Amino acid sequence: MKTLMYWLNKVQQVFISGNFLLLLLVIFIGNLVYKRVVWDSGTSPLIQSDSQIKLYQTIEYKDRGIHSHQCFAKYQDFDENYRFYPFRYPWTVFTTDDFGIKHCVFQYPSFFAQTFSLLPIPYRFFNGIILILYIILCFFVVLSVRSLFEIKETNYLALTGLLFLVGYGISSAIEFSESIPAQLLLLAFFFVVFRLENNQKVSLPFQLLFGFCGGISIFLRSESLMFIGILGLIVLYRNRNQFFVSLVKYMPLIAGFILAFGLFGYYNFTEFQAVLGVRSKVSFTDFSRLDLNHRFHLIQEFFFGNTDRIGFLFYCFPILILIVYSCFKLKLSQLQKLIITVTLISFVTVVILSPYSSGGLYLGLRFTEFSYLLFSIFVISLLSTVFDQKERQMVILLILLQIGLGFYHVRRNFKTIDFVKKYHEIFQAKLNEQPDSPVVHLSVFDLLLISDSFLKKPHWIANQQTEFNILETKFMKSGVKKFQVFFYNFRPPKDDNVTEEFYDQWIDTKYEISSNYYQKVSDEEIAGFRLMLWTKK
Repeated sequence: MKTLMYWLNKVQQVFISGNFLLLLLVIFIGNLVYKRVVWDSGTSPLIQSDSQIKLYQTIEYKDRGIHSHQCFAKYQDFDENYRFYPFRYPWTVFTTDDFGIKHCVFQYPSFFAQTFSLLPIPYRFFNGIILILYIILCFFVVLSVRSLFEIKETNYLALTGLLFLVGYGISSAIEFSESIPAQLLLLAFFFVVFRLENNQKVSLPFQLLFGFCGGISIFLRSESLMFIGILGLIVLYRNRNQFFVSLVKYMPLIAGFILAFGLFGYYNFTEFQAVLGVRSKVSFTDFSRLDLNHRFHLIQEFFFGNTDRIGFLFYCFPILILIVYSCFKLKLSQLQKLIITVTLISFVTVVILSPYSSGGLYLGLRFTEFSYLLFSIFVISLLSTVFDQKERQMVILLILLQIGLGFYHVRRNFKTIDFVKKYHEIFQAKLNEQPDSPVVHLSVFDLLLISDSFLKKPHWIANQQTEFNILETKFMKSGVKKFQVFFYNFRPPKDDNVTEEFYDQWIDTKYEISSNYYQKVSDEEIAGFRLMLWTKK
């Protein structure tokens, strides 16, 4: 046993060497940058699923101004009432005004797309901006650990960076998503609260600014409201005997938060008739329709995963062991108790109340990415309070194990994305071969890989033969000589986020086309998808 412990100590000393960890950090960040370049090279940048919608929303603002909230529809004259518009739930919201005119709005936060629409860069680089923000977020996580817990050792700070970088939040860092900017803003807010609770000074301008950041974060990700709300309630409880003193201390932070909430909430209400934006309406409706069995299923999938995605317990069990051990065996500071209490309560609350599956290829685990950030800060903070050699070794060993697991899962996720990129490139090249041919989809499931092709030429949906008959008649009247058909050739998997009715009406809708005016001239299958070309008879 002593021999085993001796070699474990030797191995541990190698792995927590400052130079080794810094090298590992540089290599990992370099690999992230390399992967991003590869994924965004070629015919089209790798933008898929929800990221596509955010891209189209951004281009709409860029082309028509930041007050043009309608769905991107380059060829709207052909389909004025959005009958054949390919995107439906959960991406769009359709409304009809008093004059019977149909309107379409993408449900994602407008502020994210509006901000990116102002950047004077091609959309091919948007994913790269998100990755840069992720690296900046990692830097601020390291700074938070250094500032809050006086941890200044290079090896421990590098350990912090690695622990955070290989977390499941990386799934949002490699797509065009508002999650990373929201976490940056949310961390700024939490950082001020933690410093004030730790009796550390924060200047008034920084309190106002970071309070404003916290207010903005809830308009990017609705779960930010839960994180801030629970933090506020726990801080209020901790300071219940000094309420007015604490109120004065936090007044600049609160003022900044209220200012942001008032400004952005007013804008949302005037533009969308919803203080938290269109998505809040959709989320509330989805939350209301869930029964207990479905909610339990979503919670179970989050913690244990399924055949396609890893569960939280398997991804983070070393962190969970550390949390349990530290809460029962270690003497924690008041700040550490605050951090872990807020993190655990907010984590459980978000998981229970979320009306959606955790989604997202292999990693998934959405909505609680900020929880992982806080978990990372907490477990690293233990190195500032654990002085017993054996306890410190155990803490470091579990942190290293978590980093190792993170590397493993990130690598598996990247292999999945590499596979998607391979066929994404093939599909985009095939679609580009016929630049003047509109594309007909038979199901909304087929839309996951159309990427920026939607910006280049028309895409329509005909979810049943009768709809196709009407669509091809419009093609004939518009002088369309040929069109492509793109659809998944098997039964699409059932998404936990949609109802059976929607699945039957818009997802499981594959059929063999029968045309009166066009004939099929090519038909090929690629990775389970069929791509056909039809020309005028």
